[in-house]
Amino acid sequence: MAKTATREALVEQGALLFARRGVAAVSARELHAAVGSRNESALHYHFGGRDGLVDEILRRHLQAIEDRRAHLVAGLAADERTGEVRGLVHALAAPMAADLGDPVGRAHLRIVAQLSHPSLAYQPPFRVTEAPAGTAVVRWLGAALSGLPAPLRVERLAALRAQLIGLFAQRAQLIDDDPAGAARAPDDGLFVENLLDMLVAGLTAPPSPAALARCSSPASANG
Repeated sequence: MAKTATREALVEQGALLFARRGVAAVSARELHAAVGSRNESALHYHFGGRDGLVDEILRRHLQAIEDRRAHLVAGLAADERTGEVRGLVHALAAPMAADLGDPVGRAHLRIVAQLSHPSLAYQPPFRVTEAPAGTAVVRWLGAALSGLPAPLRVERLAALRAQLIGLFAQRAQLIDDDPAGAARAPDDGLFVENLLDMLVAGLTAPPSPAALARCSSPASANG
């Protein structure tokens, strides 16, 4: 197998194996066997090891998402809809939804969920690769939710990130592991529209007196 073909096969087969079995459970030997490589140093040669392969899979996935999102972001800006919460959430979700129809795309969604520690929801997003479109959407969402107290806005945006990652990964696993069950479930279009409804409702829900009281507490002010 040519070097380029081996590299691409490792990226594709690695994604499928990592999604199905978990990143930590897949050995270099299994990766080489999956691509039919007799050279057991191919993984190290191309990626420096398993972690390098994971990084490359994530980089490609996030770049593909960013490329799709850029078109949506350009449309929002051109139509002066940067303050429309549903349009902004759609710009985050739709590029992810496009991966549901492809086995490798679904693998990418599942790997991201595996590697997304909950604490990352509270850190600046889109740091693995340059992502001006994604960054713009998050900035516009923050402005659109500026009527909320800052601590509550942080919590809602963190929940948005976790729900997008977790629910798309769950949908991808349903399709992969139980095709019959996926066939009985609503189609992907309905899944996405209903997801948007729920996410927008959560982001824009009027805060309760209890939540507002917590926002003004010393712990929230110091956090």
